[in-house]
Amino acid sequence: MNNIFGYILLILYLIAFIIGFSTIIYSIVYYIIERITWLKYYIVFLSIFGFLLFIRAIKLLSFLAVPSFLSSSIFNTLYLFILSVSMSSMLYFIPAFLYRFLELKWAVKENVEYLILSVIFFVLSILGILLNFNFYIIANIIFYLSILFLFILGFLNYKNIKDRTIKFIVKILGLITIFIYPILVYQLIILNKNVFDIGSIDLTLVLFYIWWNLVMLGYLLWYFIGIIKNKNKFINKDLIEKNSKNIEEKEIINKNKSYSKKEESINLTKREKEILSYLLSGKTNKEVSIILKISLNTVNNHVANIYDKSGVKNRVELVNKFSK
Repeated sequence: MNNIFGYILLILYLIAFIIGFSTIIYSIVYYIIERITWLKYYIVFLSIFGFLLFIRAIKLLSFLAVPSFLSSSIFNTLYLFILSVSMSSMLYFIPAFLYRFLELKWAVKENVEYLILSVIFFVLSILGILLNFNFYIIANIIFYLSILFLFILGFLNYKNIKDRTIKFIVKILGLITIFIYPILVYQLIILNKNVFDIGSIDLTLVLFYIWWNLVMLGYLLWYFIGIIKNKNKFINKDLIEKNSKNIEEKEIINKNKSYSKKEESINLTKREKEILSYLLSGKTNKEVSIILKISLNTVNNHVANIYDKSGVKNRVELVNKFSK
């Protein structure tokens, strides 16, 4: 591998980490809001996958900055050990996420089976590091066959997904996986590329990680934009309602002020002001007499005085005078 390709690869790793970290953060917030069970396993899967790439990026950085450091047996042993832990963890968390996502049965049996498979992979990987590298080849065959099985399982149970948007997302992710997976297997088996060597395998992995996260990030951003739009919609609705109420209240206050000023200028008595308020609200003379518990004749006299002081001849003129 030449240095130019190495630096290009390093830039791609940086882009992958930025996109991956953003996707993980949004996924955590999405989980806090929705409390979807499969999502927490998906977050762990993304984190492990990102950590696995981070390990390879560290090795790439060492190759570019301190090539001699790569020859250190301690560095290589530690690198292989962390890589083995990451891949064995993925063997458990990928099915744990996928089974719940597809609403398949995940009982004690499935839990134990994938835990055992994860442990077997880890043991074979360690034996490969300490004794014979052929053990590590067997471990990788187990890993990729397991991923292939899970891919087929997802394809067969694709119809179980009820949400149309999620179904569309899964379709895109499935197409990406169909394209990338054979390339990765081809590099490892046909071209006989060492999984630990920095090169074309890294390019395949990092592009897969970037595209996978871009799709999920797009979905999560769409979800949060929808929340913001709905929130703004409700806020605007509340503001409109509040403004309407405020306008009505102001109109009532202004009317009352107008009534008060006109009442004061006309010099009505307290009882006449009281009767006037009922007249302006649409009450008849008889209704006023019942409310105030006075005779109808008394009310008629007060109304006549109000007309006379206001300079009006009837109820319509009275209302118009105090409404202006």
